[in-house]
Amino acid sequence: MVERIHGVNLSGWFIPEPWVSPSLFAATGASNEVELQQALGSAVYSERLRQHYETFITEFDFNRMAAIGFNAVRLPVPWYVFGAQGGAVAHIPAVDYVDRAMEWAEKYRMAVLLDLATVPGGQGDSNESATTPETIADWHSSTNGRAVALEVLGKLAERYGKRPGLLGIELLDSPVMSVRRGLFNMTQGIPSHYLRNYYRDAYDLVRAHMPADKLVVFSASGHPEMWKRFMSGDKYQNVWMDLHLYHYRDDKAIDITSPRGISQAVERNRTLIKTARSCGFPVLVGEWSAAAVLSSSTVTPEGRDAYERVFISSELASFSDASGWFFQTWKTEKRIPAWDARVALAPLERAMID
Repeated sequence: MVERIHGVNLSGWFIPEPWVSPSLFAATGASNEVELQQALGSAVYSERLRQHYETFITEFDFNRMAAIGFNAVRLPVPWYVFGAQGGAVAHIPAVDYVDRAMEWAEKYRMAVLLDLATVPGGQGDSNESATTPETIADWHSSTNGRAVALEVLGKLAERYGKRPGLLGIELLDSPVMSVRRGLFNMTQGIPSHYLRNYYRDAYDLVRAHMPADKLVVFSASGHPEMWKRFMSGDKYQNVWMDLHLYHYRDDKAIDITSPRGISQAVERNRTLIKTARSCGFPVLVGEWSAAAVLSSSTVTPEGRDAYERVFISSELASFSDASGWFFQTWKTEKRIPAWDARVALAPLERAMID
């Protein structure tokens, strides 16, 4: 049985994100990797990305994570992790660096959850506001998107499935799922039956190379109540549900500058975890952060730190019925207080993380 997981995401390493690594995007006007490659040209982009792969996360980071008390990392990888050519964008492979991550994790007695975080056509992102373009989910409409995603998962499982440092594989990061609103309306997103069929096929594929003691993780897509009786047969072993619990900008975000605000946010965590567990799965909180609504413009930096520290402690307590969690994220170039674990979790005693 896997011990209780307390880990961090390694966001921004293999999938460039401006909020994590703004220096990659500086003076380009780009807001994502496609725009960045268009702005720089393929040759300059590839060289800049190789340098980023080489330097952003190193063995020193794993050493430090282990020393703080983390026992796992969640590693988002793109569908082109093995490299891809063709079309307007050329993708250099990152798999050699995934190899390094696995070696470092094993050296420092940590575990790696590989997370397929992008797919051709886009899966959307159920963490994002419905008004942002990140929620575009055309993967299910693309001609080869599903086949590409399954092929990459199969290769990852074949390469790492029996490694002692592998915790498991997450089959898709946080897809936007189409759900019913009223009697006749469905929201935009990937149809639930498409996701279910994909997860079943992906399970068979990765289990062919990965023993039952490794996790197979799927996303709740923000709707844990919709997964009752899913993968309930005896053939499905060690399947876990991933919840992302954020409190900073959705329609349920609550001001935490009052005890009532914190208690409501924490109660929401507990309710969602309870709902997920009622579907019959162990629960991972795959992403969470200290970011929350601070409505008062008079909150000082010191006051913000104090509120976020109390909020973090309360969130950790609310995860008691989950089987583990991953903070979002380990590092950001600007050391963003609510999102960079080196800042946000530094004041906590190790016992609170353990």
